[in-house]
Amino acid sequence: MDRLLSLSQAARIVGVPRRLLQQHIQEGHIDAFEGHIRVSELRKAYPEADSERSGMVEKVNRIREAAVFKATRDCRPNVDHLATELQRARVEVARLQDELHSYRTLAAETEERLLTLQEQCDTRQAMMLGTLVGWFMNQLKLREPS
Repeated sequence: MDRLLSLSQAARIVGVPRRLLQQHIQEGHIDAFEGHIRVSELRKAYPEADSERSGMVEKVNRIREAAVFKATRDCRPNVDHLATELQRARVEVARLQDELHSYRTLAAETEERLLTLQEQCDTRQAMMLGTLVGWFMNQLKLREPS
């Protein structure tokens, strides 16, 4: 596949000023596509130019190698980082377990107080509180982990 080069890149490869390439494009000696020149067009106009000599190939190769190295380095897990994250997760789980325990204690105390209150009420109020206690206990059962 024929690569497209910017005007600056093409000028560096052939070792001429950019304005000279622009002049060749305007005169129709070199075809350009949206401000870019195909490598094959550049070689037609400057057969003596060696793209290897420009250093761009080496630069691109260095960039590719660095990217490959970074990608392979990033794929390996960092043991220290994983250990730190595991410890954070353990602390968070312990905190959530404490919080869950406190909510369960609160729910049990609320149920107990409602039942005690129900015993002290007249019949009509006891029936209303009974409905509330029944709903409350049903909600607790629905939320219990399996």
